[in-house]
Amino acid sequence: MGFIGQSYMHKKYIYSLLILLFLSDLRSQDTILNLNKIDSNEFVLDGIISKTEIEGAKILEVKYEEEPGYNVEPSQRTIAYFTYSNKFLYVGIKAFRDKVIAPVTTRDNRALWRGDFTGLAIDTFGDARNNIIISSNPSGSQADAIRMPGTGRGGGPSVNSNVNYDFKSMGSITSDGYDLEFLIPYSELPFPNGKDQAWKIKIFTGYLDDKNAGAEVRAGTSMSSRDSSCQLCLLDHTIILKDIEIDKKLNFLPYVSSNLSGTREKFYDRINFETPELSYGLGFDIELNKNLSIEGTINPDFSQVESDATRIDINSPTAINYPERRPFFNRGIDAMDYSLNVFYSRSINNPSFASKIINQGKKSRLYILSAFDEETPYLVPTQYESFSGVGGKSFSNVLRYQNFINSNSQIGFLASNRFYEGDAYGNLFGVDALFNFSNVWKFELELFLNNNKEPNSNIIEIDKKFGNKTVALDGENIKGSAVFASIKRDTENWRTRIEYKELSDGFRSDLGFITTNDLRQYSVRQGFYKFPNKDLLKNYSLVFSQDFRYNQLNEISRSNFQTYFSVLTILNTSITHNYEYNFYKSYLEFQFKNFINHWVRVESQPFDFLNLQVFYKFGKDIAYREEIPKLGYTNDIRFTAQLSLTDNLRITPTINYSSIKKNDGDGYFFKGYIGRLDLRYQFTNTFDLRVISEYNDFSKQFFFQPLISWRPNPDTIFYVGGNQNYIDQFIGYNSPHYKVNRTQLFLKFQYLIK
Repeated sequence: MGFIGQSYMHKKYIYSLLILLFLSDLRSQDTILNLNKIDSNEFVLDGIISKTEIEGAKILEVKYEEEPGYNVEPSQRTIAYFTYSNKFLYVGIKAFRDKVIAPVTTRDNRALWRGDFTGLAIDTFGDARNNIIISSNPSGSQADAIRMPGTGRGGGPSVNSNVNYDFKSMGSITSDGYDLEFLIPYSELPFPNGKDQAWKIKIFTGYLDDKNAGAEVRAGTSMSSRDSSCQLCLLDHTIILKDIEIDKKLNFLPYVSSNLSGTREKFYDRINFETPELSYGLGFDIELNKNLSIEGTINPDFSQVESDATRIDINSPTAINYPERRPFFNRGIDAMDYSLNVFYSRSINNPSFASKIINQGKKSRLYILSAFDEETPYLVPTQYESFSGVGGKSFSNVLRYQNFINSNSQIGFLASNRFYEGDAYGNLFGVDALFNFSNVWKFELELFLNNNKEPNSNIIEIDKKFGNKTVALDGENIKGSAVFASIKRDTENWRTRIEYKELSDGFRSDLGFITTNDLRQYSVRQGFYKFPNKDLLKNYSLVFSQDFRYNQLNEISRSNFQTYFSVLTILNTSITHNYEYNFYKSYLEFQFKNFINHWVRVESQPFDFLNLQVFYKFGKDIAYREEIPKLGYTNDIRFTAQLSLTDNLRITPTINYSSIKKNDGDGYFFKGYIGRLDLRYQFTNTFDLRVISEYNDFSKQFFFQPLISWRPNPDTIFYVGGNQNYIDQFIGYNSPHYKVNRTQLFLKFQYLIK
């Protein structure tokens, strides 16, 4: 053929191979279930599966134990029955169990996962852009989530559990286990336009198996794979729904709320109450078709039902973020799943108006968010520290587009901007890609550019610099860039991860949560995993990790080596030990070399009613907030116990202790703790009483919050409660006991109109 012909054929072969690797759909052949349609009147949601409800139903049995066994037959049998009507999908579950644990919980409470439950994973678009998770236990307590294709913190799956799908479930305990029924309205799920639908689906279940030393069993209708980079691609059953009726959403969400606040400055003063505040507003959600929805709020109230658990930040050189719990921002948030925190919805702090457009097609997704913020946070990152403040009004926009080439490949684009008063702005542009290839390999890439003009403001007045720029907000123009790249290889016994991250000293995202920059970081992680599934040893793993971090001048700022050893043993007890050797770690102009620390984490469920979690860190660490940072001996202890005294009553005490002792033994750089007690009585799945109390030893304050709430569906809610803050040091007087210095009473009624 000749050299030129051979070269041409060689290139053609390489190109063909690349196309197969990056663009091919590597899923196995699906099992098709053509469901039988019956009239809605035949369904009675009572937690009892009747012959009429499952007459002609398609049957799917849970055949594969995923944990602790691997694709073996489960010890307990679970059968699912599928039928449907014009308006909703019906799934009936018959679970055969030796015993049933079914606490009555609020929606998404973790206690649900420590007993018996069954659920569905649904891929309505069939391209692995996400899996919709819907689950319930036999008491009718519900949980839902979205599992996304990216990698979450710690290398695990990326999951958002703050979504809310309005589905119905009810169960009953039987002589041989339990029955469980689901009614899932089509109007609640996103899926392609059309009256004929094909959805990929999986039934999963969990229980405690006394035949296997009380192990937590997870099992499903699809075979699991420890040799797959695309876990969302493993759904291998497809249900066919024909001639369904698609109700376009037209939802209104009016609310009214009020609060009464008071303060006491001196010990002998009476509490000075302010004029009661009354707020009201309206939210709306309109579907123009099944793929296109418009959502907005006028004078929105995004208040949370309960307080965030306080985190110890006395030794943190950067700002600390908290999870998003506001429903408006969580709907559709799976489109904003990034490894770099370039979008953080809580950066939109106090919006007077917000709107959102979501358009999902068979191969693409568009997400547009706009908001007017009355009190805008501003975050300035540097190499080692971050500085923040809250300023005035702003207007923000987010445009996100994704193209799903197939279930193994997707690419995306992001543009966000925020405009401040005084001709200031923050712009961010970026592209991203995710490819799964050769079954076990995954490649992720994110590239961003930013162009900012700071506001002239006194909300951050720090006499520090980064490069030739100032930290203070003085109207400077800031430009930067960021790169994140990751390649992973996952097999049953070996898991490899190589990451590269680069952020210039001017990189920031005004609508994100970037706390450090001026870095170039290389990370390598290699793990060995084994699953013997014996009585005393269920599984174990050993992981090695090496990190190198440089600044943009190629000066090393950190080099460390870590090992993780983890084991799962009897009583559902997992134990993880981390060893960290820091060869070099710098902070500001200070350098620290050759110091070691450890941490140990233990989680156990020795009894059905008790779950324990303990974290202990010890060794040497840096006291960052000293005028001259120094090494000391650290002790961090976090302890949590959840006691389910009955199916309705749970008590959760938590204690977080942190200290760094000086090397010479003469006192501490800091020492203190935060204690928290969470007591909940669940009268029904929709009505509960919660009492949260917390003592902060660092600030010497005690916090108390009683709360009564009624929540018949994810969006309709009524609650009444209060916040009480206690101190023992008032102006001119140290009290012998704690007394209220701030108090608040509040109530809210929000009702979903469909």
